[in-house]
Amino acid sequence: MKQLSIALIAVLCNVSAQVLMKLASQSGFQMRDLSTYFSWQLVTSVILYGLSFLLTLQVLSQAALSIASPLMAGLTFVGIALASYLVLHEAMNLQKVLGMLVIFVGIFILTKASM
Repeated sequence: MKQLSIALIAVLCNVSAQVLMKLASQSGFQMRDLSTYFSWQLVTSVILYGLSFLLTLQVLSQAALSIASPLMAGLTFVGIALASYLVLHEAMNLQKVLGMLVIFVGIFILTKASM
């Protein structure tokens, strides 16, 4: 149970980092303008990615890679779709909802097969 909690926190950090990167890019990010590298959104996203990496490393040190990696990737896909809808006001349609449902079913089958 502890590893699942750590995995969920890692996924949350990853999703948050990606949303913040999107927000930073919408603020006029320019590759050649060094000042855009220091926006609070971009700096925070790098920190969150680093934290996600370290937490993922912790999970993988104790969980089977064949379970932990697909579980975390699937939850990240779903988290990004939901955050995009809620935070960035991107469109949510039936195909996205069905895709998330398929991911959840896949995660359920994968985790049940490992028990």
